[in-house]
Amino acid sequence: MENSEPDIGRPSWMPPADALAAVVPAGQFLIRAERVVVALSHVSVYPNGCMLEVRASARGHDAAADVFERIVVAVLFGAAGTAVMWDKTAPRRRLDGTLALVLEQYSLQGSVTAQDDRRADCALGMWLYPLPPPERGTLSIVSPNLAAGPASCRLDGRAIVAAAARAQPYWR
Repeated sequence: MENSEPDIGRPSWMPPADALAAVVPAGQFLIRAERVVVALSHVSVYPNGCMLEVRASARGHDAAADVFERIVVAVLFGAAGTAVMWDKTAPRRRLDGTLALVLEQYSLQGSVTAQDDRRADCALGMWLYPLPPPERGTLSIVSPNLAAGPASCRLDGRAIVAAAARAQPYWR
């Protein structure tokens, strides 16, 4: 089954369901404060895009069930442009007709403990497609509830593009 078939299977812009991603480790903090931590764990790379895996934790009074749903996430790769999660008005193609970078929330899992040691933990998967250019990029988040200003970490477009060649289909 081809991913690009319009009426069956998954749309071609989504992560393929029948491929093993190549992993690019990141291990970078975007926010590391007394009560809140947000970090890019790793990037799972497929031939048509990549999944940015963000982990977040909050403790004490900052630990609310929706604390991580109020953030704005953006990816910037020089000439390729900026993709902002939840910006449904952004054009999907650039003026030259090529695909623009798009950032979609793919998964959100979280839990909150309500005991004396109140804590919230979250895993956010963001799908970036198409693959970024092989240059340096930035992942940024803005949340007035989590940090005083924007927080960011570097993305290695060259490593992401190289990893796409290592992604493997399940079936030969």
